[in-house]
Amino acid sequence: MLNLLSIVIGIVFILLLFSLLATTIMEMLAGLLTLRGKNLINAIKSMLGEGETNVFTSHPYYKQLSEKANLFRFLRKGTLPPSYIRPGTFTGILMDILQVNSSGEARTAISNLPEGKMKDVLSYLYRESYDDIAVFRQKVEEWFNEVMERASEWYVNSVRVWLFWVGMTIAVAFNVDVIDIYTNLSTNAALREYLADAATQFVQTQPAPAAVDSLVANPDFYAAQGRLETLLNENIAAIRSPLGLGWEYVQWPAPEEKTQWWLYKVFGWLTTALAVSLGAKFWFDLLRQLVNFRQSASGTAATATAPATNPAPILTKPGSGLFESTKRNGPEPEAAEDEVKG
Repeated sequence: MLNLLSIVIGIVFILLLFSLLATTIMEMLAGLLTLRGKNLINAIKSMLGEGETNVFTSHPYYKQLSEKANLFRFLRKGTLPPSYIRPGTFTGILMDILQVNSSGEARTAISNLPEGKMKDVLSYLYRESYDDIAVFRQKVEEWFNEVMERASEWYVNSVRVWLFWVGMTIAVAFNVDVIDIYTNLSTNAALREYLADAATQFVQTQPAPAAVDSLVANPDFYAAQGRLETLLNENIAAIRSPLGLGWEYVQWPAPEEKTQWWLYKVFGWLTTALAVSLGAKFWFDLLRQLVNFRQSASGTAATATAPATNPAPILTKPGSGLFESTKRNGPEPEAAEDEVKG
């Protein structure tokens, strides 16, 4: 049971590391491509329509809220759209575009709008306000809040699609094949114990990662870049050689086995990509539960079982790839027997 638990912990730990890598890359992409600002514009389009949104985003106050590009300025000729605006800001800009300051002006402005969903919704909200301009503004703000709640859900769902493809790219680039990893851990006792111990140390020393939606909602490119370097140069680098991750460690199949080999590879990459799309927080919470269960199970097993007569094998240096060492302290059994006979 402990062997199987160590295998599961090792796999979950690997998925956690690459989920962290994918989430970090996704945060950098979200900041670079201004995905949050584009999502805001799409939400406004769903409310006002294409033409009216162009008028809205051309308003001086909206443009003043836009952000200056601090990355790849030579490729970004204009300013970046804001990632968020307050309900009052949306209502104020909309009222200014409609030139509405009183109840009579609101009724006239709405009736003069071209036929479409914006006119239909504003007409409904104005009827609900009973010719009170203050209530009408409040209704418009509530409308904006409801749409933005749905827009946040749309954004998170789209980010998870992005995350799947980022995970697929990572799986292929690093050759992260869950099936192959399971095979290595099930046949190499020293390797799975090393990974299980590394996972325990990681859970105990590292903070829990943030959820995917909170990271990409307000991305920090430079902070993500620092985390990316740490993940690649420290965490992932420590397990690549022992696990055989990467194309330099691949044992290519014989010609008659190529089709089956590639099918297994593609299935393993897809599994990795789907797992990565769940987010690092999911795998961290699962790993923490597994580590706690392993510690309690190990303590129970140690209490119920008599101590072993032979010392445990000495694990070779992590990163060397030589995890099958069975070196022991003390003389070999045959040598010890010869000494007794002598």
